[in-house]
Amino acid sequence: GIHPTRPILFYYDSFGERFLKLQEFDGIGSVLMNADALQSIRQSMPDSNTVADPMHDLPEAIRYYRCGQSIEGGIRCDDSMRNFVCYADEHISEDEALDDNLCRIQKFDTNPCIDARFQVSWHPGWQDHKLKGHLLGNFLITALDDAVIELEQLRASHDPGTILKHLLQEEEKDRRTFKRTFVGKDYWNIKGMDWKLLLRGESICHTPLLPSKSRLQGLTTESDLVGDEFGNFDTGFNQFLMKAPEGVLPLAFDMNDRQHCQLLEVDHKDFFLVREQDGRVSTLVPNERELEVYKRSTRPEGIIMVCLKLCPLNKCPAAYVSIDEISQSTRLFVNVDGKPVTGVRKVDNCNILVGERGIRWGRK
Repeated sequence: GIHPTRPILFYYDSFGERFLKLQEFDGIGSVLMNADALQSIRQSMPDSNTVADPMHDLPEAIRYYRCGQSIEGGIRCDDSMRNFVCYADEHISEDEALDDNLCRIQKFDTNPCIDARFQVSWHPGWQDHKLKGHLLGNFLITALDDAVIELEQLRASHDPGTILKHLLQEEEKDRRTFKRTFVGKDYWNIKGMDWKLLLRGESICHTPLLPSKSRLQGLTTESDLVGDEFGNFDTGFNQFLMKAPEGVLPLAFDMNDRQHCQLLEVDHKDFFLVREQDGRVSTLVPNERELEVYKRSTRPEGIIMVCLKLCPLNKCPAAYVSIDEISQSTRLFVNVDGKPVTGVRKVDNCNILVGERGIRWGRK
């Protein structure tokens, strides 16, 4: 609704309370992939076990994709630790397992990155990803089909420039209407929360996550290094080798999060690191580069939300300091524009900072 690119959320899953809740936010286009229909499409693929010569008779995208009832070697099972998807060759005879194992081998046969991490039974392989990609592309083409026909009819009697101007005006009108809509539901039961400000206002995201464009273009750290998802950008510091940051909030990464194949170095949950031994550190949000790119001429004000890196399996190390300790004034102290943060309000895995004036910061 308020994002410049007017995004549409497309869910590969068709279940889950979180996905359904997100649809309730007016102004966000949402499309869910039907799980039953997707499974039906999978089972309609050729059974490689019954094809005489799969290497020559089947294209690579569906060769050893389905083996009997298994898809990429996986079948439904009662093992909750595997998200109810197990490998078929673990539950059948050795003779039957030989055929199903070919689908399992093909699943992660992604040369040169054959040793990628997280190759588990419940994660889809490259063929299943490709199938969903084709279905998504087909959906977009179908959705655009009527629009193209209508556009062609308009071109018969109108100048293309006039058509474009009219469409841009309609889009801007929709955006203004969306921003004026009433937000009446308190989603997280936070006292004093102006949900219209959060859900309809213009926000600035100061993120360390990759592959965010702000990281790749050096906006987050005001770096001169500008690259793409495959390198040449400001990587930050290895958290285990990092020296004292000299008062500046450092951008860090965990080497355990990295993979061995460079082509997989794309999606990472890097973070800003605060350590007790470093004393007080500070950062400017938004910084000058962000203000320039986001075209902000007025002083930012409003709500500050801080999202923390999650501990693996929610088991944090002994030295970990929770942001909740702000209210105890013992180990963690946070100031915004020289004013103390006295507490936080939880929003899922994020935290809204609370000060003497409540959750609003900036101008009085």
